[in-house]
Amino acid sequence: MASRIDTILIIGATSGIGEGFARHFHGLGKKVIITGRRADRLSALKSELPDIETIEWDITDFAKLPSHVSAVLAAHPALDTVFINAGIQRSFSLLDPSTSSPESVVAEINSNLTAPVLLTQLFVPHLVSLGKPANLLVTSSTLAFFPMGFYPVYCPTKAAIHSFLLTLRQQLSFAPEEVQKNFSVAEIVPPYTDTGLDTGHRDMVNQMQGGEEKAFKPMALSDYLQQVFVSLDELDAQGKLKKEVGVGFGQMGVDTWRGSFGKALEGMGVNC
Repeated sequence: MASRIDTILIIGATSGIGEGFARHFHGLGKKVIITGRRADRLSALKSELPDIETIEWDITDFAKLPSHVSAVLAAHPALDTVFINAGIQRSFSLLDPSTSSPESVVAEINSNLTAPVLLTQLFVPHLVSLGKPANLLVTSSTLAFFPMGFYPVYCPTKAAIHSFLLTLRQQLSFAPEEVQKNFSVAEIVPPYTDTGLDTGHRDMVNQMQGGEEKAFKPMALSDYLQQVFVSLDELDAQGKLKKEVGVGFGQMGVDTWRGSFGKALEGMGVNC
């Protein structure tokens, strides 16, 4: 993948997978721009990683998205890769109204689905206009393929991201041949990984599974990052990114979908 990238914007990079991607591509000498809501983490990363550019940015402030995107593109007209990684996860019971609120449900949907759709809408026209290899990466989840009742909004929003990227590829099939040749759309499908995503409810979810010893175990972040970068470097026959970049159960979900519904769509002549 590194050969396809000169400048990458990572949206949601102050910790976990996003931070890991930022460190990786910075280490390869790429121009890296990162965004996040945590000013302290942005400042710390800027101090540690020379020449990295940081932007404090709340992607759920939808009214400001167009101006934010315009500012990024004005400052970096050669931007060729956008990685949309920001998101939140909440665990609650739909049977118990005391565990959630309409506002928290809307916030989770906005962060995980609405914002990535709007960001794609705003960035893709630039990416396809470059006339050279360009890439859009969006994080979904193993839970897009294996929904768990612990996360009643997170799972469907990630399934929707999977569906959204399929529809984007279908639209891409009607674009000029040069655009089809240059533009890659990759769904990043991590397994349950040991990041801060579930810090606020991990103990509760473990107890719901019968205790920590019986609960699903997360993959170490370092192990995930090592494997995902190997997969990212495995380009297809056209030199483009793989459509889905999965690790562990994430790849199992991808393979199962590709071998069933994916084949059905291909049989209908639909590019997905």
